[in-house]
Amino acid sequence: MKRRINYTGRRKIPREKISIIWNKDNNSVRSFSANINLDGFNFSPDTKVYINAYHKTEVKRYDFGTAANIVPPRDTGLAGFAYPENLKFRILIVDESGQHGLILAHADRIRPLSDMDTKSILPVDFIDLGQQIWRVDFEGDGGSPCLAINRNIPNIETIVKSDPQFIMYVYPAVIREVLTHMIFVDGVESPSDPSIEWHGDWLDFSRRVLPGEGPPENLNWREDDFESDATREWINKVVEEFSASRNEWRKFIKRMSGEIER
Repeated sequence: MKRRINYTGRRKIPREKISIIWNKDNNSVRSFSANINLDGFNFSPDTKVYINAYHKTEVKRYDFGTAANIVPPRDTGLAGFAYPENLKFRILIVDESGQHGLILAHADRIRPLSDMDTKSILPVDFIDLGQQIWRVDFEGDGGSPCLAINRNIPNIETIVKSDPQFIMYVYPAVIREVLTHMIFVDGVESPSDPSIEWHGDWLDFSRRVLPGEGPPENLNWREDDFESDATREWINKVVEEFSASRNEWRKFIKRMSGEIER
């Protein structure tokens, strides 16, 4: 019988008590390793510990034993996931002594440690897009963007990473769309300290691309002093500077002119 879980009254496990790392083979993610420190929580020894790996509708649960004896399963493989690199993890501490499982504590949206310093602000998902090559979906945490690529295109995963023509056609347009959506659809409450995490990530990215000119002071289109023209001009400058700084531009021009890149 499938056990139902009650989420009432759950506690949060601090991020510093959790570490998850990728296990890679030939630079491809194959499985994960996890360490969970429950010192100070005083859970019953037989309280269950689970880790869920998930991305959108894909979810897989791993049994990590009990609070008194946290032991990883023999297999933490991720072969069932289409793109393991996009996964996040959810920790669940569950009391299964009653008729229904009761979550006592949890932690959500955990990224592997190797991703923390190289955090991707634009996850890529390869899906069936019909006749479209790409689109931006705003369906992540807090409405964050994801670049959807048509998986039916031959060799598309290699093209996305290394083809200068694809990079110069697609990524500037993606940056423009994301910044426009962030400001003119969402509205940014505070450019210096935005309440939505991905807004802050993209503003940091824009400052790295255009270090000499930060974003306008007001990025909330709902406010009277919002300057639409100045904001669009700033977005244009970010996109222009990104394009100008890419080595792919030189390769792209050579390819378009028929020269062979050596």
